[in-house]
Amino acid sequence: MAYANFLLPVALDERRFPRTWEALRAGLADQVAPGFVAGLWRKTSPQQIFLAACGQRRIASSSLASLPMTTDTIFDLSSVSKIFATSALTAVLVERGWLSWDSPVSAFFEGYSHTQIRLHHLLSHTAGFVYWEPYWEKLRQLFAPIALEKIPIRIRQKAMRELVLSACPDVAPGVRSLYSDLSFLLLGFVLEEVTQMPLDQAVLRFVWQPMKIRGPYFRRVQQSSFDARDERVAATEDCPWRQAILQGQVHDDNCWAMGGYGGHAGAFGTAQNLLQFSKMLMEGFLSQQVLHALWTRVSEPQGCARTLGWDTPSGESPSAGKYFSSNSVGHLGFTGTSLWIDPDAGLAVTLLSNRVHPSRENWKIKKFRPYFHEAIRIDLGSG
Repeated sequence: MAYANFLLPVALDERRFPRTWEALRAGLADQVAPGFVAGLWRKTSPQQIFLAACGQRRIASSSLASLPMTTDTIFDLSSVSKIFATSALTAVLVERGWLSWDSPVSAFFEGYSHTQIRLHHLLSHTAGFVYWEPYWEKLRQLFAPIALEKIPIRIRQKAMRELVLSACPDVAPGVRSLYSDLSFLLLGFVLEEVTQMPLDQAVLRFVWQPMKIRGPYFRRVQQSSFDARDERVAATEDCPWRQAILQGQVHDDNCWAMGGYGGHAGAFGTAQNLLQFSKMLMEGFLSQQVLHALWTRVSEPQGCARTLGWDTPSGESPSAGKYFSSNSVGHLGFTGTSLWIDPDAGLAVTLLSNRVHPSRENWKIKKFRPYFHEAIRIDLGSG
């Protein structure tokens, strides 16, 4: 299928965006991350995107040379996959009438006992599941002494599905909002049942291809991390249990263990990919009814800041800063990625970094994100 490239990349010029560049340079100096790619799209200039890159996508080590960050650097999007892939696929299937936001999970898995859980609970992180489980360790134990990457992906996926389906929520659905990878792992398996396709193929078929987004992908794990390095990709962690700097294989432990794709993580893409995605959402890819449902905060529990897959500005220092409207939606990724859309302003902003390179124990991105977003809004005249 031939893809149309609707967006013209334009440099995020320092003369027009001085505060933004000041923030990016400060982030490098403070070692928030080795490098950044920043981008924005506005409805007022619908055929253009503005991009900036600075720093390094891989720092030098004893065995590897450093590599500069470029505007077309590919990133492990981490949990931004939840909106860029899983939530978007759910919305497409709802629009087609294949699913309902209220569909019970038990309708898709024979014998599933948690009959009160609906898809909207999974999407809004209100199903009652815990945040995370180290399933990768259980998979390693299950298949030992054979290395996980040597196990066929369909077998790893089946084992992960069994673990997720056996997970029990610790509170009733709708009672608590707690961000949960388990909810999106389960949602991914639901979507596979509906489409009768592996999740990575379903996202490509029903979301990225119709949106004419060029190049995003899930990278299936069938080689060791050392053998599968891709220098187009921003490096992530020097991982002790995978015994390599990850560069082109998914960083998330559970996603890697299950074969490289899951409902919670695994998508790789560029700043341009995320901005094309944002443009398509704001320009009518989904019906107004479905988009409104997707981007409206859920009503239960009271005060929940989640929509159906997306986050909204909340707390004393939201990651989008203080100049994005209350109707804004977005998502963060553990590797140092983010996307924020302000529909009131007709604006999408992405900030991509490799803040987990070489170690995930670097949390300076938390303070940097609002600083960056406020800087770019000031440059746009919104401060």
